[in-house]
Amino acid sequence: MNRIAELRKEMHLNQVGLALKLNISQYMVSAYETGRHQPTADMLIILADFFNVSTDYLLGRSDIRYIADSIKKDNLSKNELEMLSLFRSLPEDKKDKAIGIVFALKNL
Repeated sequence: MNRIAELRKEMHLNQVGLALKLNISQYMVSAYETGRHQPTADMLIILADFFNVSTDYLLGRSDIRYIADSIKKDNLSKNELEMLSLFRSLPEDKKDKAIGIVFALKNL
């Protein structure tokens, strides 16, 4: 389950931070990341929702992070999906700043 560690690091979280957000112990985060324990089906869904990826991506069964329906529905490119995922992971108070940065880049 090294995908959990990869995604956690992308969100600039340590194991304790992720554990707090998921209401589990740091030991379980570590155990998932090292493969000592496998997440239950319910925990896989929680992790997938939290990281905004598919369960297949978490399990290493696919290299596609996002659910195919959202790609088809919104017809978004890989970069657009990544931007959307990053935007959704921001705290509310930083979303306005992110929009301002993108707007400024557009006008360069």
